[in-house]
Amino acid sequence: MSKESVAENLKALNSPAPAAAFGGSGEPGQLPDAMRTPEAQATINATIAEAVRSVFASLAPMFASMALTPEKIAEAEKIRRAPDPATVARELRERKLMQQDLAEAEQQKREQQNACPHQYPTGQLTWHVIRNFPDRQARFSCPLCALWVTPREWRIAAPDAENPRGRAFIAEEHPLYREASRVLASKGI
Repeated sequence: MSKESVAENLKALNSPAPAAAFGGSGEPGQLPDAMRTPEAQATINATIAEAVRSVFASLAPMFASMALTPEKIAEAEKIRRAPDPATVARELRERKLMQQDLAEAEQQKREQQNACPHQYPTGQLTWHVIRNFPDRQARFSCPLCALWVTPREWRIAAPDAENPRGRAFIAEEHPLYREASRVLASKGI
């Protein structure tokens, strides 16, 4: 193809297209004189209005089903917030495993504390004295097994239905409290 023929083809793109759509004089966008009468315009307007009315009438059920009513919004929100059954099952399994692990760890800690001699290899007792309590009674801890030894004292239990602030009770002293108190006697305190 030569440059001249390409330029001719491109020039044709800029010229208006032939308009024989209305069967008139060939000018684009011109209506025939017979269609310019008020009766013809009224007929055209009525036909277009009826066509639009029929289209929207046929689409009305679809629009009605697409309408966002408060019930549909509430249902969609309920579905969105509903937990996934697989996620719930996984969380329950993990929670059960975690509770088993915690119970096992608590059992191991109890066994370690029961097996602890509460003495250093030199024979010295390991009890550390803690005295900063309002009742001025000493508490003791073992650094080897993390055992906490308390005297007879007031405690408040966890809240329940009958006692929303918890129930106060007297907790008995730890079985090793008298043995741990020997540290104070040996120091002359």
